[in-house]
Amino acid sequence: MVKLIKKYKELSFEEKCVFSARFSLVFNTLLAIGKIILSFFKGVFFLVSGILNIIIMVSKLECYIGIRNKDKDSFKYHNNLIGLFVILAGIQYAIYMGRMIYSSVEVMEYGMRLGTTIALVSFIELGIAIKGLFNSYGKGHYYRNLKLINLSSALTAMVLTEIAITSFASEADMRFINGIFGLSVGAIICLIGIFILIAPKYSIVDKEHRVYIIKDNENNDEEIKIQLTNSKIYGNYFYLAKKTGNLIEGNIVQEKSPIRKWNIYLKILVIVLSEILIFPYAIGAFINSFKGNKLVKKLDNIMKERGCVEC
Repeated sequence: MVKLIKKYKELSFEEKCVFSARFSLVFNTLLAIGKIILSFFKGVFFLVSGILNIIIMVSKLECYIGIRNKDKDSFKYHNNLIGLFVILAGIQYAIYMGRMIYSSVEVMEYGMRLGTTIALVSFIELGIAIKGLFNSYGKGHYYRNLKLINLSSALTAMVLTEIAITSFASEADMRFINGIFGLSVGAIICLIGIFILIAPKYSIVDKEHRVYIIKDNENNDEEIKIQLTNSKIYGNYFYLAKKTGNLIEGNIVQEKSPIRKWNIYLKILVIVLSEILIFPYAIGAFINSFKGNKLVKKLDNIMKERGCVEC
């Protein structure tokens, strides 16, 4: 076991994603079958949950196929399927959870021990999903899609956590609140699906490699670094390139967040307020992901001013 863990740690991010995807495909399939069987005895909740697992499994399967095939011509087809499946999962989940608002559906009661265990697992799952999403930057659309699917799954786990905790911590009827929360999460999952559909058009991914020809070969710089953004929170974008003869070739890369260089006390304050700050930070990161075309255009203009033309 120790050797397997050590071997896993030595894998690259991409290899870890492929390994996790294989395990997740098997796990989601078995989980879906188990839930569908339970639905015959425990009701429609397990059937809906089982179908959700199937949709998530199919979405991850499309990501896995895309990663293994490495066929750029079929990328749009696979990406659209992934986005549509995630949207379908969000719609299904929203409809199911939304029924708590207008119906008298019974909610399963959870004990304190089970409820707190569910909460602990859900928060760990959410944390891992968020960390994986940040780590997937620049690794390609399929890897990011896998992490977005994991985030969608983690969000549904948070709804389960809310239901489990309120079932023993509150004597009031919380079905309406549970329904609103579930409906909101379903809507967020739909937005994630829409993002998957449109992201390739605006993202810097697959557009970061840029090559330019120098008209006037008087510039003797061997290494070129051009800053394209200036943020004190998010990782800034730079064009890092090498000049060979009259050719400049390099990539637009994003450096680590300036937060890492902050004063230790400021970092501690951010960690303490993380549960509040994570949402505006995530919104800002989401907006930044659409700056791909803008960054490329800005770089092209800078290089044009320096007497270079795109190759």
